[in-house]
Amino acid sequence: MTPTLSLTLRIWRQENQQTKGTFLAYTLQGLSPDVSLLELLNQLNDQLIRSDGRPIYFEHDCREGICGSCGFLVNGQA
Repeated sequence: MTPTLSLTLRIWRQENQQTKGTFLAYTLQGLSPDVSLLELLNQLNDQLIRSDGRPIYFEHDCREGICGSCGFLVNGQA
């Protein structure tokens, strides 16, 4: 049996520049230990869309993680 992970993401959500934002927690279960951050966000968006939630918007292009266009801060690290 392949081991799986459960992760909780705390993501800053803000409707627009005029509204106050806040961190929201999202938990994903049954993840592969080899999941990338972009795959993780895609899985989260699938979960949010199925529950009529607002998806997470993020920049990405080639998904190779080499050009920096999909830059994120994870635990304060680029």
